[in-house]
Amino acid sequence: MSTVPWTIERIREALASPSLARRFDAELDRAPADELLSVFAKWQRIAGGLRAPATTDA
Repeated sequence: MSTVPWTIERIREALASPSLARRFDAELDRAPADELLSVFAKWQRIAGGLRAPATTDA
């Protein structure tokens, strides 16, 4: 498990898809201030799920 904290940049990199990165940016851009943390957390889970198979040793 990585100890590097999630950042907006790290989430974008983990998404590894320009279309997903655009959706992520758009949701952050349009989210009201009181919803930013929940939008960030949602995309953190998505990005973490995409990274997990690549970092798991079999």
